[in-house]
Amino acid sequence: MPTVDKLVQATKGLKVKDVPQAVGKFAGEHYNVKETSSRLVQWFHGYKAQHIDSGSPKPLFDVLGYGFVFAYALAWPQEYAHYKHEQEMKLKGGH
Repeated sequence: MPTVDKLVQATKGLKVKDVPQAVGKFAGEHYNVKETSSRLVQWFHGYKAQHIDSGSPKPLFDVLGYGFVFAYALAWPQEYAHYKHEQEMKLKGGH
């Protein structure tokens, strides 16, 4: 499995507009569904053995933490728009 370093070496010296095409070509050559899914299954089995089977609270913390990050990222555009509107109203002399 190639590393990020190999990807950087493959894209080094390219113009920015050529990078997406180079990354797509790199991924197509080095990653396939079977290999990726087997690595993912191995990771899940290792995670289960290390954290879930041992009774560790880490899976709970992971779900809560990543859930918070996902929810925050999902709500950010609406919150930012609200903030910008509030700033505009303050500048105009509103609330």
